[in-house]
Amino acid sequence: MISGILYKEMGNAMDKMVYIYMLLFGGLLLASRLLEDISERIRLPSMLLILVMGLLLPDFVGEHQSILSIAQADSIATLGLSIVLFYGGLTTRWSSMRRVIVSGLRMATIGCVVTAGAATALIYGLSTLNHEFGFIPTLISESGIRYQADLPLALFLGAMLCSTDATAVLALLRPIANKLPGPLLNLIECESAFNDPVAVILAGVALALAKGQLENPLLLLGDVGLEFGLGSLVGCVGAYLGTLILARVDYQKASAGSEIVCLSLLMLSCSIAFLCGGSPLLCAYVMGCVIGNSAKIDCVIVSEFAIINRASELILLISLGIVVFPQDVWPLKWYALLVFFITIISRFLMTFVTLYRSPFENAEKTFVAFAGLRGAVPIAIAFEAAASGVEWGAVMPAFALTVVLYGLVVQGYFLPAATDFLARVLGLQPDLGLADEPS
Repeated sequence: MISGILYKEMGNAMDKMVYIYMLLFGGLLLASRLLEDISERIRLPSMLLILVMGLLLPDFVGEHQSILSIAQADSIATLGLSIVLFYGGLTTRWSSMRRVIVSGLRMATIGCVVTAGAATALIYGLSTLNHEFGFIPTLISESGIRYQADLPLALFLGAMLCSTDATAVLALLRPIANKLPGPLLNLIECESAFNDPVAVILAGVALALAKGQLENPLLLLGDVGLEFGLGSLVGCVGAYLGTLILARVDYQKASAGSEIVCLSLLMLSCSIAFLCGGSPLLCAYVMGCVIGNSAKIDCVIVSEFAIINRASELILLISLGIVVFPQDVWPLKWYALLVFFITIISRFLMTFVTLYRSPFENAEKTFVAFAGLRGAVPIAIAFEAAASGVEWGAVMPAFALTVVLYGLVVQGYFLPAATDFLARVLGLQPDLGLADEPS
């Protein structure tokens, strides 16, 4: 009798939490959609408004404890990032990117390593000088704990911020895309589509260094190769099955449930890749690429899955906002600003190095370098650090949010206005054609 009452009370408490989360995320998703409409009118990135809304929510409702735990936020981020990467692959068109694929791959692979390496060197070098002279800001938590940027921390910061978000950039450029050459937009999209797995791997290396688990670098390279290979293999198998199912006439129609098939196969494939020791994120991207570029698949599938992708991005942003408090962000403002400018410098260096002897003019390289907005990937990587147990991991969600906010304010606000200036003064022409790049 007593056990039955306790079970009923526990069930009621669990039901109450479920409905509270439904109320919370339902209301925030609706508010996020309304904020997207407002952002178009005031010419500010919608990501900025959504992050600020989530950040201020706990204070607004009078809640001084995190609504989500770090573990819950990390789980949401993992699922959300898999969906975002799958959709990135789904919308990657080899036919339109054929002329920029070499440059895009250089920027996404070598360029990602160069950006992370340059940022790591600058952060580590300034931290060493600061240890001697104490003239620059340091990483500090809300409780006042200061962290010296040793090599693992510096590498993690560089890796976390070396990838770019095509969704954020293209959303800002969409109203003025006709003023820019198509290959330039394709290059930005191509780079952003491929650099996410590289950033995740580099961040994993940094966390392994911080935990003292990186004893043999050659063994690590083997593990990374195996992880990439298995992830790609499982992604190709999942895509093959998906193509067989989605090629049926029934799924070529609108509202036929093709997005459910894609989501189901995505979750199955990513789970199998993880259990086999492969990269679930690379699996998601490869799977999206193969399905999206299959001649048997109609483009209606892309538009159907876009709804799921957008909801995942919004939930990912909301999760970061409600996990972090304003008082966590404030102590990080100066150090985050410093790291933000370091990543800008590193990206400019990377862009001109990787696009050396490419068909792109210096004006276009400058635009590409400035257009590197950060978005969902640094958020997911920050949650991974917070859940990893490293001493500075708990600070990373607030730090990632602060840097992303700086980027959205500075780059996001001035990017549309800078397009006209770059098009007129620096020589960007909408009808500019690029010759096919040599392979």
